[in-house]
Amino acid sequence: MADWCTIESDPGRGAAGVFTELIQKIGVKNIQVEELYSLDDDFSDMKPMYGLIFLFKWRPEEDDRPVNVGCDEELFFARQMITNACATQALLSILLNIQSDEVDIGPSLRSFKEFVGVMPPDMRGEAISNLDNVRLAHNSFNRPEPFFSDKKQYAGPDDDVFHFIAYIPFKNKIYELDGLKAGPICLGEVEEGADWIPAVAPHIQQRIARYAASEIRFNLMAVIKDQRVVLQDKIDECETRTQTLEAMLDGHDDVTADDSFTPVPLEDTEGFEQLVYSNDLPSLKTQLRAERVRKMELVPTLEEKESKFAKWHSENIRRRHNYIPLCVAILKTLAKEKRLEPMIDDARQRLGDRARQQQQNKDKTSS
Repeated sequence: MADWCTIESDPGRGAAGVFTELIQKIGVKNIQVEELYSLDDDFSDMKPMYGLIFLFKWRPEEDDRPVNVGCDEELFFARQMITNACATQALLSILLNIQSDEVDIGPSLRSFKEFVGVMPPDMRGEAISNLDNVRLAHNSFNRPEPFFSDKKQYAGPDDDVFHFIAYIPFKNKIYELDGLKAGPICLGEVEEGADWIPAVAPHIQQRIARYAASEIRFNLMAVIKDQRVVLQDKIDECETRTQTLEAMLDGHDDVTADDSFTPVPLEDTEGFEQLVYSNDLPSLKTQLRAERVRKMELVPTLEEKESKFAKWHSENIRRRHNYIPLCVAILKTLAKEKRLEPMIDDARQRLGDRARQQQQNKDKTSS
């Protein structure tokens, strides 16, 4: 089995940017990952939300919730059989369970899903190791290490081990997908077309509450449609509507807009068609004004998203770059110029002064 490297998994260090680029490298189109800071917010701008990834510091615990070992075969669930692939497997657990025809997961994942369809979860987990394009995309985020060893390293009792759990809606049910368990856990049902986030939120909040006393490093991320695509579609729709309205109002400059008319929302296609068929010129003029304002508001928002994606890309380049040779070269130059030892002595002196000051403050507090 080919090795899978350790990639960025520390909460608060740009994990959304890493996972978004990882999804793109795998071959999935028009999907991104966005960090969530609260489950109480309004996520209407992020819909559709295909799944959630909860990242937390793992610790052993008992869980007596029943797992659905023999659940729907169309639900993709795989046991975690590959070392260091937990993050990527959580992504796959969401991507391979998306039921929308609007999402293109690419030929590689489509073939894989068909191939493992009748396999048990442990064999599915083993089969992930054969996804060469996924492994190469995963390993492209390998963190440079100062020293290399042929021996595999395992986490010790004092090491921070982070784990990823996926939450998804699937056929009007909500599932928790944890590769360390024997099967998926059904968290409840949700009506078709209803927002599933309010239903899953209490389960995530309960998990956070269990760790809150001893651990503050959590990260909750949503797998959603690429917001640049969403915004560009809205801008295109505004432009199409504007052209239609301008053509209908051509030669009617004397018409006064009806300020009492409420403009049709952008997502209400049927309502806009009814407005056009009504040929109500004052209302059409009000709608035209609204479409122009919408576009003016959407364009800067799209530019902000483009800027964020560019920032993520730059951060990922720096994250993958090996700065160790540069650091070694700087240390060698400082040593050659006989500046290294004085700097080390100075650092030791300042460290000792700081330790003594902290001890003095501690003694004053206790006395």
